[in-house]
Amino acid sequence: MNVRNRMTDVNKLRCNVCQDFLKMYLTDGWQHKLYAKAQSEVQSGKRRDKYIATYEKMRDCGIDNFQISQMDIAFICELVIAKFEDTVRVESITRKALKQIREDRCDRAHSDENEEQEELYLCGLLALCNLRNFIRIVDRYELSIEDSCRLSFRQKYMPKIEQLKTKLDEERIESIQWNKSITQDIRRILESTDPQRAWIKVKKIYMDRYWELEKDSQKCFDFFVRASDAGIPAAHLLAADYYILMKNYAEAERRLFMCYSGSAEFSTPDVHTFLEAINSMVYHKV
Repeated sequence: MNVRNRMTDVNKLRCNVCQDFLKMYLTDGWQHKLYAKAQSEVQSGKRRDKYIATYEKMRDCGIDNFQISQMDIAFICELVIAKFEDTVRVESITRKALKQIREDRCDRAHSDENEEQEELYLCGLLALCNLRNFIRIVDRYELSIEDSCRLSFRQKYMPKIEQLKTKLDEERIESIQWNKSITQDIRRILESTDPQRAWIKVKKIYMDRYWELEKDSQKCFDFFVRASDAGIPAAHLLAADYYILMKNYAEAERRLFMCYSGSAEFSTPDVHTFLEAINSMVYHKV
């Protein structure tokens, strides 16, 4: 499982929780009150950036057709902080917990997409813990909401959070074990008295098991990239192929250069493969 896909699950769950939280406060006619508020803020310019997106959505779809499901976490937090129309008034501890959820969401929004898998799994687990804490706080302190509503809110989302936490934790452990396995295989190659022969042997194991049997090419590419990072010459070209597929041409060019500069001479098949990789990259760039 790609951890970034799992983080998408975390983001969706977090957004749904915040939307249902706000739903417990809003009363009939809230769309028209919100439109008036958004229009005022956009025209005055004081908090225009906070309301412009919602204002435009409401004008596009119609005021009465606008739904809470069209709000993101940042805007929901804005309404809570602004105590919208005196209907969304929450306890300070709830506001603090909601701000933490917003910060978790902003941290992911500013991701450079280069984090290690372990870091992303831990960020996801922390975000889920903060989300669980928020739900508990709402249930415990937001007594202006009927008990049955708070109970329904809690019972709807607590199991979903626990299920997703379990998935993240299991996948995190599997990822750690997988990385250790690759590290051991690379060390075996580098410490071999015949590294080239060891490379061929280990590569065949990965190709037979993951590429052919399990149809999991990503695991093969993980190994090729890590082997290239470790300085195994035969892995550079395979790593370049991976980055061409990912359309990361700058990294593909770097790996091709590593392949070229790291080989004293090329066999005929090597030359053919090398040129094929260059042609593939040029074709995909055009």
